[in-house]
Amino acid sequence: MKLTGFSKFFIALVILGVVGVLGWKFYLVPHEQAVQMAAATDGGAAPTSSRPAGKLGKEDFANLGNTPDPDRKAPVAVAGAAANIGQGKLGRKLIVGINTWAGHAPGIVANLGMEGGNPASIFKEKYGLDVDFKIFEDPAVKLAAFLKGDIDIMWDTVDSWANEASRLAEQGVPAKAIIQEDWSRGGDGIVSLAGINSIEDLKGKTIATTQFTPSHWLLLYMLSQSGLSAEDKIEIEKKLVFTKEAPQAAAAFKAKKVDAAVTWEPDLSLAVKARGDEAHVLVSTNAATNVIADTLVARQEVIDKAPETLVAFVHGWFDGIDFIAKDPAQSYDIVAKALKLAPDDVSGMLSGLKLTPFADNALFFGLTGGKPQFGTLFDTAFIVWRKEGVITKVVDAKDYLDSRFVAALAKDYQGQKVVETFKFDPKKPAVAAAEAKKHAIVNKQLTIYFTPGSDEIMHGSYFTLDSLGDMMTAFGNTYLRVEGNTDSKGSEKLNKSLSQKRADAVRKYLVDHFQIPDPRFQTIGKGSADPVAPNDTEAGRQQNRRTDIKVVLNVN
Repeated sequence: MKLTGFSKFFIALVILGVVGVLGWKFYLVPHEQAVQMAAATDGGAAPTSSRPAGKLGKEDFANLGNTPDPDRKAPVAVAGAAANIGQGKLGRKLIVGINTWAGHAPGIVANLGMEGGNPASIFKEKYGLDVDFKIFEDPAVKLAAFLKGDIDIMWDTVDSWANEASRLAEQGVPAKAIIQEDWSRGGDGIVSLAGINSIEDLKGKTIATTQFTPSHWLLLYMLSQSGLSAEDKIEIEKKLVFTKEAPQAAAAFKAKKVDAAVTWEPDLSLAVKARGDEAHVLVSTNAATNVIADTLVARQEVIDKAPETLVAFVHGWFDGIDFIAKDPAQSYDIVAKALKLAPDDVSGMLSGLKLTPFADNALFFGLTGGKPQFGTLFDTAFIVWRKEGVITKVVDAKDYLDSRFVAALAKDYQGQKVVETFKFDPKKPAVAAAEAKKHAIVNKQLTIYFTPGSDEIMHGSYFTLDSLGDMMTAFGNTYLRVEGNTDSKGSEKLNKSLSQKRADAVRKYLVDHFQIPDPRFQTIGKGSADPVAPNDTEAGRQQNRRTDIKVVLNVN
């Protein structure tokens, strides 16, 4: 039978349609879902635009999280060959834009102040490097200066960098993060009325924050990790009270105009003090230890033209961290004079953060072979800001960092370990249920699938568990209470035993794949003792076959 031209055209359309549907179903949708899963999606509506296809597929995410971080008790080892940075020096002063934040202390100490060229400074004496630090309090002014080329390196939190990287991409100005400065460890947080004891309790409340800042990011991140429904989160966002600056958010709480506020120190503590017993810090980066990280971002032209200068800068920065540890009093004086603060202010600010030397940077940028924390934070922030309608240009974490300048120093820091001040008592997770509820800042239900009648986790649950692993990495100073639940069918003795084994399987997966210390877990098999729906229907029984997760504060 001879086909007419129209018939051929029609058949071609059908084939293209089938291919398009299959491509959408088996590539684009899984790809977008996988990106969101990997970046700890907040459960809200899908982004307004989809990431471009062509580089990654569903299979690329199959082993997400299967490469563990190294044991934090052992020295950090950089995986792979030594970084090839090439040759080239700047031949002039390196201009670095910072703000009034103690996280910049290592560079200021290494420079003996804001102005470069002091022959006694670490930068000049040891590396022959001239560095000028310039203050930019307003992020918009800082970004404008960076765009013009007036500064070579600028400060950024990773969440802000995801935003600004998209804006730079729109302008055709490439740049990359080259070093992690610090982790916020108590310096940022949410102050609330004393009756609000978890993120879920924020439902229906008014919250003040400063839009598109680390404070806003912290709140959105906390909401994304909570057990609140998508509708609840949307309602909370609709009621947000935006202030121009973070201190004004704290002021709104002090004036009893809002139920909670997201701000940073010293306003966080001052807001609690102002309201007395009726207020407390709901959660801070003292618990959410790996949510806000400061980085330094270099223009690509400087990276290409002067890689040796950047290696020297990074090396001097690490030397500055060592100097602060050896002589804190002198360091506080240097930084205080440079930033026009009191030494006690500098000391207080430094107590709310963790300066990150080589070993922390190696973990952060994935140099050890583990998952880069930078990538998780950056990609999560990109998705969040895109949903918020702030940015449209697609950016991917791997294209916006250059870890070679840290990696090039691996030989100088052999044997260095990641050191954390918080400790975990193996007996602490086994607190009473009421006490766990009191200190649980996040409560959520997860659907984790197991092979029927066994504790073998099915592959379809790995995305969920990897997201949970990322959350536990972010909430580094917390315990995880895992409660296994079943429906009422079958023997209660067997149900309780099976639910315990399944809760233990969740713990084992996270310990094995994320190197989360075993003492951070409490696992409980509750059997059918705690139903959330009637067991007389299949729909109800399905709801009861669940895993309850509580992120519990490590109260020292």
